[in-house]
Amino acid sequence: MSSKSPMTDKGFLEDCRNALRESVEYFSAKKKPERERWVCHEFIQNLGLTYGEQEVATPSDEPPDVVFRDCRFEIKELLDPGRRRHQDYKASLQKALEATDPQDLLKEFSPKDITPQQIGDRIHNALETLQKHYAPSSRRHLDILFYVNLQEHFLKVGPMPSPHFFAPYGWRSVSAIIDRGALVFFAGPDAPRALVSSVGKLVLRKPR
Repeated sequence: MSSKSPMTDKGFLEDCRNALRESVEYFSAKKKPERERWVCHEFIQNLGLTYGEQEVATPSDEPPDVVFRDCRFEIKELLDPGRRRHQDYKASLQKALEATDPQDLLKEFSPKDITPQQIGDRIHNALETLQKHYAPSSRRHLDILFYVNLQEHFLKVGPMPSPHFFAPYGWRSVSAIIDRGALVFFAGPDAPRALVSSVGKLVLRKPR
């Protein structure tokens, strides 16, 4: 039996370049509906729901961004302040194309914990900003779902903030996804049952 040859520096660099090319393509504007459906899929799986993939769909008219059964998800992403992700991937690809040694691509890594309360605080600020972009008549029929995509931040289990903190913004429900966690911060009485039953909870997907 022949053993697999170790990867050369050249092979490693080419793999990095190919991965970054795929990321640049995936995070382009034309892939936005695909990314939004992915966020929805991850959220549903984190909640532990059984469903068919075809149940998650992009409607012909927006809002919402994604529909799932009686859920009408408006997808928003929480990024680090000032971060422009697509440009970041383009810059990383350019750096990888110019690199001659894998060491050139190494980055410092400083992981940080983030609790449900801290996520809630960030979402509170985002909701304040979104007030002027969505009419009250629109918000009350939408389930806003935040994809928490903060660099080097990892979910730390902790208490959830009170749902009353989010009720004044007028959304039918307010939820978030980070890593394996699904967090339903608020769900009004007319929100989908799957969200109402999870309000005020942090639900973690079981490791495979």
